[in-house]
Formats: sequence, C-alpha cells, structure tokens
Amino acid sequence: HKRNALNVILCIFTALEVIGGRSTTVQGGAAVLHCKLIGTTETLTQISWQRLTRGKPRTDNFYTISSHYGPRSVNGRDDRFRFIGSFTDKEGTLQLSNVTLMDEGTYTCVFTLFPSGIHETAIPLIVPGMIHSKCYSCCVCMCES
Repeated sequence: HKRNALNVILCIFTALEVIGGRSTTVQGGAAVLHCKLIGTTETLTQISWQRLTRGKPRTDNFYTISSHYGPRSVNGRDDRFRFIGSFTDKEGTLQLSNVTLMDEGTYTCVFTLFPSGIHETAIPLIVPGMIHSKCYSCCVCMCES
C-alpha cells in the first residue's frame, strides 16, 4: 500500500507544470508575459513575479497576486505592469506597457501552492536595440547596437 501511495503522489507532481514562454517587443511597445499553472488541484495561495533586468541587476520581487489582496506592486510601484490573468484559473499573465531597453531580462513567475510549495518558470523578455551605423573617414563604417 505504501508503494501505491508513493506512485500516486509522484504522478500528481509530475503532471503539475508552469507554462511560460518568451516575449519579444520593441521599445515603446507592450509585452505580454504569459504564465499558467496546469495539472494540479492544489490550493493556490499566491502568484509572485520576480525580475532580473538591465535596469534591475539584482533579483527583485515586484508584483504579487493573491485571493485576499488581488494584484499589487511590491518594492516600488510601476503602473506599466497590469495583471491580465486569472487567479481562479491559475493564470498569472502580466502585460508590460511602454517597454524600454532597461526592461530586457528574465522575469520569473512563481506559484505558491498548498501543500506542495513553490513552482516557477522563467520568461525571457527580449527588447531588440536599434542598430546605428557611424561612418568615419572614407569607406570605414562601424555598427553599434
């Protein structure tokens, strides 16, 4: 009986998955940071977001969503972020408007479940820089990004 119980527990944990993706947008545009938890019936207590970007070179907790308090910024307000997911559907998707090069980096979506704990995925945000060319004397050009 112990072995069957262990197999059931392993089956439950292997089915659980946090789905993210990659997002690319231009400067001044909007980015959607997709994040969804599937394969579980456990109780969701909180969705948190962390970032490690050009503008925030240390991991920074910046947004949380909970059933009691709803979506809110933490460690400083940034109104460019908007929760467009659904806590009930275990969807933690955020939209970031007016994106700058300083926003480029890795965003981590963290689901806190009871009883299993934390499950997360990393979502890279790419913000391509414009290519500028500088021409100096005759026939010598350098490209900068």
